[in-house]
Amino acid sequence: MRKVLRALGHVTREGVIALKGRAACELNTADELVVSELLMEGVFQDLDAAVAVALLSCLCHTEKAKEGALPPPLRGALQGAYEQLRSAATTVARACVAAGLPVDEVEYVDRFNPNLMEVLFQWANGAKFVDLTKLTDAFEGTIIRVIRRLDELLRQLASAAFAVGNFELKAKFDDASAKIKRDIVFAASLYL
Repeated sequence: MRKVLRALGHVTREGVIALKGRAACELNTADELVVSELLMEGVFQDLDAAVAVALLSCLCHTEKAKEGALPPPLRGALQGAYEQLRSAATTVARACVAAGLPVDEVEYVDRFNPNLMEVLFQWANGAKFVDLTKLTDAFEGTIIRVIRRLDELLRQLASAAFAVGNFELKAKFDDASAKIKRDIVFAASLYL
């Protein structure tokens, strides 16, 4: 794993934690290596908050797609963001393979599920929860779980952006978190 961290720029040759490594230390809700790769490559800089939320849903939605099911069609900005995620995942997988770790590159890249990207994009843009259920065949509990994990990941990303001195990006992640933290998903109790 040290070879992987060195190859990806998390650690210097002398074993000192680099800036990318500091960012990765703030993350634990999703694949730290892929998320820090996206963060440090500037992928989130050009995305608006809703597209960033949709992209990050791929990292929080860990259920495998149903056998033989085609992924949903993604609109332009979502498709571009997803391709950047796949590229970052490929970089990480290749670094792992080069370091001698038993990683199947295709399987590793395919584990990032885009099936809820449109759902989370709509949620971040203010859609009602009942309308989300019409966009997917995922269970309501799955959608809620992904949104809650996504909020946690956004808070960690804001902390990582702060740690690397990118205050504009921190504000974007804070804004994204505020957009998704609403309605029944974050109700203290369903028995009001």
